[in-house]
Amino acid sequence: MGTKNSRFSLVSLPLVILLSLLGFSLVGCDYLKSLTESKYRKRIGGELPSEKDIVNWKEKLALEEAEIEEMDKRIRKMVQKSNQSAALSWKIARAYMRAGSADLGARYYEEAMGETLPNSKQGGFEIHSYESALPFFEKAIQSGKLDKQLLYETAVAYANASKDMGWEPVRRNRAIGLFKQLSKLDKEDSRFPFQLALIYFDSSLKDEAWNGKLSNGYDEVETAFSLLDQILRKEPYNVPTRFAKANFLYQIGKSNLAYDEYTRIKSILEEMKEKGSIREPLDENSSYRNVIKNLNQLGAQNKSN
Repeated sequence: MGTKNSRFSLVSLPLVILLSLLGFSLVGCDYLKSLTESKYRKRIGGELPSEKDIVNWKEKLALEEAEIEEMDKRIRKMVQKSNQSAALSWKIARAYMRAGSADLGARYYEEAMGETLPNSKQGGFEIHSYESALPFFEKAIQSGKLDKQLLYETAVAYANASKDMGWEPVRRNRAIGLFKQLSKLDKEDSRFPFQLALIYFDSSLKDEAWNGKLSNGYDEVETAFSLLDQILRKEPYNVPTRFAKANFLYQIGKSNLAYDEYTRIKSILEEMKEKGSIREPLDENSSYRNVIKNLNQLGAQNKSN
């Protein structure tokens, strides 16, 4: 019922945005990353081109090079108007690289970070794209172009690169340090302790492997729970945090406590429906359906024990 290998780019979400979870799986990074980017777009104004958009422009629409250059000019103007140009340039560069436009991608890499794309292979093993991004983030930080979003994305890149290597300690410590720094910069943003909780918990599991070696795990499960509880004391209606806590409880074998937490989530969602925060019928709401599914599964499991 649970999974221990989900990517975990995690953020705290507004109450009107509900997680779409499958069973007891950890909150996945792709879904939460999309929500982060949506929030980011609202901050800087306008809609950013996604990697999928650029791939479609380049490959499916078979644009002529002149048309691509014209598109690039429009994107460049958008970046120049943004006060988050370093992070934006890196994202656009990565999208161009994936779309096969290495020349345009390199241009954005050089503008944002002052370097060229490093080799993505280390020690004969393919390293996740997060690993290849690390030098660019570090260069941006060293250049003094610091902003909260860039630090956040740097920390996420380090955390995911570490996880890709069975929770390699140097990158893990770098991610933890950055999230702690962010927590000091903005004590009200619950994304940062939430991310820390995910790192502490997931890296404490003892079945992560890389290059044939099994990780012994870190002994920081209680620290993860403490961080989640700190968030919930301030934000008792923080649904993503409650989902994470319920999932953690289940994964460490505390099914009864997990059941209690899912019951709380069910009540919160029902209250949100009454207040109009959830528009669709509850039986059509993915979060509510998952809560009911998990409660039914846990109820049956607890009875059989």
